[in-house]
Amino acid sequence: MKRQKIKKESSQGWLMTFTDMLMLLVVMFVLFLSFSEVDSDSFKQNAGAISEAFNQPPPTSILQNSSAIVELSKTNIDFSTRGKNVGFEAKNVELEKIGTSDSDIEKESESVKKESESVKKEKKDEISKNLESRIQKSLNNEIEKGHMQLIKKEDIVILRFPEKVTFQLGSADLNQGIESVLDKVTDVMNSVNGIKKIVVAGHSDSLPISNYEFRSNWDLSAARAVSVVHRLLENKLIDRNLLVVIGLADTEPVLPNTTYANRAANRRVEIKVEF
Repeated sequence: MKRQKIKKESSQGWLMTFTDMLMLLVVMFVLFLSFSEVDSDSFKQNAGAISEAFNQPPPTSILQNSSAIVELSKTNIDFSTRGKNVGFEAKNVELEKIGTSDSDIEKESESVKKESESVKKEKKDEISKNLESRIQKSLNNEIEKGHMQLIKKEDIVILRFPEKVTFQLGSADLNQGIESVLDKVTDVMNSVNGIKKIVVAGHSDSLPISNYEFRSNWDLSAARAVSVVHRLLENKLIDRNLLVVIGLADTEPVLPNTTYANRAANRRVEIKVEF
């Protein structure tokens, strides 16, 4: 009696399933790498592009020792998930489409800069008007008598003190009468917020000076400015870090140094307040 040979089941059947899984994994991997944009509306327009590929029947047979080759399209691919209205679209994105152009950015930046400068100017004007108002109220009598002048130049308020009320000719010692005026100035400065710098500048005429105390008008003008600063700091109401002392000699005359009256006008001390 002949033995019946037991037919062994082919061991190649699992390759079809393995090939399908491999193809799906590769497609999914490439898709996730190539996705550059998510479009939630693309599902309605392109649904099924991948589904059709996934739902294709598997190959009926496979050759032994052969390899499965999967060719991926380089065109745009839409992917949709079941039960979710989500679509993925991979495509080339040009830099021009991502944001605005360089010229648009420059225009926007310039617009923001102008707006910022406008806000700063309005704030400076507000502080300046506040200081002017307080000075006119507190020192109106001194202004009317000519002991000081209140001058407004752009973002600077200037308090000008002529020599006749501040110093004796050729001296850097303050007159007693000016000390009370400077004390009032200190009180006003202390009451105004937003002051960034206080420049005290001494000025002289063009006539040379040379004695045991001052070598030149530079020394004299600087010494007079220092004397004013010391008085401003005496009651410790003003922040010393705001103060700057300058001696300008005869470099910035208000009038030509041609007459006695003009030279007297040029001999002065100015307090410039910046915001």
